[in-house]
Amino acid sequence: MRENIQHSTFNLERPRFAGWTLLEYWKLNVGCWTFPAFCLFVLLCSACAEPLRTTSFDKSGALAWTNATVPGIVTVETSSGPNSNWASAQNTFSNTSTGQTSVAVDSSNKFLRLRSVDVSPTAQGFTNLIKAYGLLETVAGSGVGRTDGVSYWDAQFENGPAISAALSRPHYAMADKAGNIYIADKNSHSVLRVDTNGNIHTHAGTHDGGFNGEGPATATNLQLNFPNALWVRADGTVYVLDTDNARVRRVDTNGVMQTLFYAKSDPSTPLGGGRCLWVKDDESLAYFGNKDKLRKWTPAGGVVSLATGFTELGCFYVEPSGNLLVADRNAYYVYRVFTNGTRVIIAGNGTTSGGGDGQPALTNGIFGPRGLWAVPTGGYLLLLHDGAQLWYVDAANIMHLLVHGAGGSVFIHGGDGQYFYNLDEQRIGEGRSVSMDCAGNIILCESDYGFIRRIRFQRMPGN
Repeated sequence: MRENIQHSTFNLERPRFAGWTLLEYWKLNVGCWTFPAFCLFVLLCSACAEPLRTTSFDKSGALAWTNATVPGIVTVETSSGPNSNWASAQNTFSNTSTGQTSVAVDSSNKFLRLRSVDVSPTAQGFTNLIKAYGLLETVAGSGVGRTDGVSYWDAQFENGPAISAALSRPHYAMADKAGNIYIADKNSHSVLRVDTNGNIHTHAGTHDGGFNGEGPATATNLQLNFPNALWVRADGTVYVLDTDNARVRRVDTNGVMQTLFYAKSDPSTPLGGGRCLWVKDDESLAYFGNKDKLRKWTPAGGVVSLATGFTELGCFYVEPSGNLLVADRNAYYVYRVFTNGTRVIIAGNGTTSGGGDGQPALTNGIFGPRGLWAVPTGGYLLLLHDGAQLWYVDAANIMHLLVHGAGGSVFIHGGDGQYFYNLDEQRIGEGRSVSMDCAGNIILCESDYGFIRRIRFQRMPGN
């Protein structure tokens, strides 16, 4: 690959990075702002015909580039000087060769550089992907109790540290664009919110299970009854699968809740086996799980069954095409369900054993597939309940183990503050849901003991 080195203003000794080549370094002035040095890097590969380059950067911190690797990850790194240690500031998935991000700009004399790596479905692509992630951490849950049907919520938790609050069989966790994490805390009959400072708040529900009105009313004045799933829009609008009230509720950005639709024709009886929810931003379409049925709702058509015959539905993910990735926990399969209701198996061999790390997904025994979330690489994350493992299935349908754990009643909670990828340690309990926030962080809802974990989309030093 052609190497292009340009110098401006002062000499810079070429940095040594295994697998990386310095392509360009220059000084950028924007109005009265001076950003003294960008070093742009790209992974050495035969497919890299053109070097990664910035196309614009302004004083607000808006940074754009071209010629990124696809599929890839573009990393912004910062340093106090060109020969000082570099730290990863943020990562962005690249699905096209052009992209942009927002960089925090302050008055310090800061050096920045960009680099791009390939995350295509190869062994090297997987290595690049896991090296783009860093610390495993707990963001909510103290692990006090695990008994089903019991609420461990206490008023003293309100507005306090989320990691000191006892959760009550949480079933789904998802974040808005600002980074607030919302939790469907089933047995405390509530939706909880973890703010960006790490404090926990009741977002919806009274913590007493029941039904006291459709709304609209303040969300914390209306009862929920075993909420089992939620969906969060980027703006912070939250939709709740209020399972035993057989309703889907909307909580708007002002904290007002009301019923969006009935999940069954007779909402006076529980939905039963409700799990997972997705609502289109314009509220013209919704999907939810109903034990052995995948249900569809539209304002005009009401609730109908899209696909039936599942053993026990876990979570699902709606792809941009409109098709769904669907986990069937007790059949040990993952399906792609098409918009006409037909389905094909894309992972699992129908048993709990076989295959293994690095093997085709269709040969693998997946013990209790439950959580699903698509990754911008073209692959997806798969979280197992009974097997208590987090897997990455790449675009070539090869499975890679990311986090190991222990199922059943075993209390497993390890690895906080450490690099997430260590398959020699059991770090998680039974999986409930997996999602990714707008920044690319991975959010896990796991364990009967109730923990919300996060894997940071930020490189560890040296990665």
